[in-house]
Amino acid sequence: MNHSRPNDAAVIDPAVNDPPAQPTNVSTGRTSSPDHVWTVRNVMTGIAWGAAIDLALVIWTWIQVDKGMADRCATALVMPLGILWTFTLVASLLCFRRGARRFGIVFALLFALISITGNGDVADASMSSLEPPRADLDAQSEPFRCVVVLGGGVTIAYDEVPELGIAGQRIMYTAQLWHGGHTQAVICTGGSSLGRIQPAEAGRMMLESIGIPSDKIYESPGDNTSQEMKNLQAFFASPPPGFPRHGKIGLVTSASHMKRAMRLAAERDLKFVPLPCGYETGADYDFSPSELIPSPEAMDSFGRALKERLARLVNR
Repeated sequence: MNHSRPNDAAVIDPAVNDPPAQPTNVSTGRTSSPDHVWTVRNVMTGIAWGAAIDLALVIWTWIQVDKGMADRCATALVMPLGILWTFTLVASLLCFRRGARRFGIVFALLFALISITGNGDVADASMSSLEPPRADLDAQSEPFRCVVVLGGGVTIAYDEVPELGIAGQRIMYTAQLWHGGHTQAVICTGGSSLGRIQPAEAGRMMLESIGIPSDKIYESPGDNTSQEMKNLQAFFASPPPGFPRHGKIGLVTSASHMKRAMRLAAERDLKFVPLPCGYETGADYDFSPSELIPSPEAMDSFGRALKERLARLVNR
């Protein structure tokens, strides 16, 4: 005899099917959600807040500095990074005001991250601890045996013409050392699996174009600083005919990169005189409200300072 059983699907637990409770705005007693925050009215309010904040920064800069700086401040604010910076600030304030606290915290953290990593003073502080003092060439009683200029100072344009890149001061400083009579020869380093012209060759081409004799320029490959030092060790163990035999060896690279380069050189028993250049720690200026706006240049500088510290952690 079959006994009928109640349909399990018909048994409904009210607690299971109730919608989750929405956070409540304590000040107003209304339920708040992300959708509730991004209504047309709230978005328009946020735009008004953002415009007011940006306008206040521009006027403050004009009053404290001058119109020219105020113009640059306004330009920075309408650039992508400036818009993102203003948006994260306004979004965090709007979310907190409408009771969406979690979203407010997320936007506030994003605003803080952009503000810190894109701040020029923070970037300078990050770099200043990496950059050694400028070399005193007056202390050199005789010219260097040679100067090693690490790759990275020259880029290759679309038509395969070498041009100075962001680290181009390395090439400029090397040329100054040669024309000032401070070195007998130059070694350009660097290699890459990409592109037809290697960094060492590009460095040679650039130095030749500004008056350094071809027979005084040598090349040594290496895809990164570690490989460059390994190849330089082999180069100095068996130098080519005609290479100078006596004198100290100078090492030219960006100031922020010098400590890492010298550490990797010491691991290969290479003794160099550090010749840093391309300093990124800026001179001190009076405060301007426009300095509060993050810049891509400061972010790039902060990132490279972070890269140097990470490289030390992994012994690269």
